[in-house]
Amino acid sequence: MATSAFSALMNVSQLLLEKGFEPGNVTSALGQVGAALDVDRVYIFENSTAPDGKLLCSQRYEWTAASASAQQDNPELRDVPYDEVMPSWVEPLSSGRVLKGAPRDFPSPARELLESQDIRSLLVCPIMLCGEWWGFVGFDDCRTERTWPGEESHVLQALSNALAGSLRHARLRNTLNSVQTQLRGIIERCAATTS
Repeated sequence: MATSAFSALMNVSQLLLEKGFEPGNVTSALGQVGAALDVDRVYIFENSTAPDGKLLCSQRYEWTAASASAQQDNPELRDVPYDEVMPSWVEPLSSGRVLKGAPRDFPSPARELLESQDIRSLLVCPIMLCGEWWGFVGFDDCRTERTWPGEESHVLQALSNALAGSLRHARLRNTLNSVQTQLRGIIERCAATTS
């Protein structure tokens, strides 16, 4: 398992670096690592802040094996308030630590939310972007209760780092494009006023 997972991780890192943090690339990356670890679902949640200041998360990307139900369109996974549904996740994830276990290991209402997705065990790792907690990536096993050996945690942490690197790269590219557009506008205005 470890060899195929680390090989998949190398391929994924290269894919994300070369082709960027685009939906098709991200889904492909999640699928490669998910298949290598023989899990049923791999997903990414992004954090946001509600107008009232509450910390929320929403599922943005997902890969599922044929044996699992897709949750991408599940309305219960959009704008989920951490303080109401998963308060025990904030401290470890925002501190860069991995969460793992069976749904019964988590307090309500997180337990019921996990059980409603047929999750038997999960492993979740934060995505840290420029020192800030951006969101998380997770693996679900919907067939068995895994104990999640250390090497699987390491693969997930490495995937999280690859995703964060790709996100940083995408942000820099967007900033560069914006600056280039502004500079073109300035040059065009200067040329128009001097002619």
